[in-house]
Amino acid sequence: MIVVTVELWPGGDKSRAQVLGRAAIINEGTGTLSRGTYAATFSDKAGRLWRAIEVRGFPRKRLLAWDLLYRALRDAVGERNR
Repeated sequence: MIVVTVELWPGGDKSRAQVLGRAAIINEGTGTLSRGTYAATFSDKAGRLWRAIEVRGFPRKRLLAWDLLYRALRDAVGERNR
């Protein structure tokens, strides 16, 4: 499982960190050795589910975890900032 937490550090002070959201990406165990299917959930700062998506056919041997996160965000949010 990959977990990404988005925090706000007021004035750069880690001791005052506030969680703004969290993403969890889970390998569903299906696919092949080179391509996988992942479930991703996105939660708001209160921990409530905001979006849930699935990334299919991800080339896990060729791309990085950042690419997987990008695809999950793209599928959950779309092209917001054109």
